[in-house]
Amino acid sequence: MNEDDFLEALFKRLPSPPPDLVIPPGDDCAGLRVGRGRLLLVAIDQLVGGRHYVLEGPGAAKPEEAGRKLLARNLSDIAAMGGRPLYCLTATASSPRRDARWLRRFFDGLIALAGEFGVLMVGGDLAVGIADDVASLAVLGEVGEKQVVRRSGARPGDLLFATGCFGRSVRTGHHLSFKPRCREGEWLARNGYARAMIDVSDGLLIDAHRLCRSSGVGLRLETERIPRRTPDTTLREALTDGEDYELLFAVAGKKEGRLREMWPFADVPLTEVGVFVACETPFVSDADGLSLPVEGYDHFSSFLGGIEGTTEGD
Repeated sequence: MNEDDFLEALFKRLPSPPPDLVIPPGDDCAGLRVGRGRLLLVAIDQLVGGRHYVLEGPGAAKPEEAGRKLLARNLSDIAAMGGRPLYCLTATASSPRRDARWLRRFFDGLIALAGEFGVLMVGGDLAVGIADDVASLAVLGEVGEKQVVRRSGARPGDLLFATGCFGRSVRTGHHLSFKPRCREGEWLARNGYARAMIDVSDGLLIDAHRLCRSSGVGLRLETERIPRRTPDTTLREALTDGEDYELLFAVAGKKEGRLREMWPFADVPLTEVGVFVACETPFVSDADGLSLPVEGYDHFSSFLGGIEGTTEGD
């Protein structure tokens, strides 16, 4: 059983969602109706030392980088829904090897990024763990109920677009310094360009499969169009490394030209990388119709490492 199968089985065991839970488990955020056509977006994620950043040695992450990443990866989930982040709460269990100075620097990185995106930290919990660092962060945001973008809205004939570049996120340090695409995601939602959207954390290929699975469509992926982070990044690295934190989103074909013309983020590449097609069983293939496997980072696959292993990923 892989991670997605486990979660699907788990969600089936949960009670039927109440009417106010507009977006139940299974998307990048849960969505709760809070009145006047607004949704409260809620997400939570973890940062595990030795898996999401290197703990010791020449490539060790600075405390500020680790704290920044904890918030940044959560902001990326809000971005994938087209929302605006508002508040966060943290729970940290730092390694017994850490001192108060390390922890202060950890929160320096988090607070600096929070200020950049207008996010207020409103509470949390501190503890000392028994092994390596583990930190969790819950983020709350908002979005208009008619504007929210889910994974399930792609339709046959829609085009798949991607922001930014892919592959070698860990080797280049991108996984610690990436800028969450909150402004881009909110703009796409507010202007009605994105029909379905997901952020790429576990790898472009596996997250594209998730988009197809939720929308009930197939995807012809133009693999050679995928922008790569460095000139020597291989196609496999671009497809499966993960930790990119870019947006993949479906756009109606008739809006393609307008999207390109109006895109206001000159420093963020925007690339068409595929087309969605009708199907009986969701799939992802290359442009020639060759099926592409569900490859990327999966916590349930014991052969996959982490930042300190051989596979990058969330």
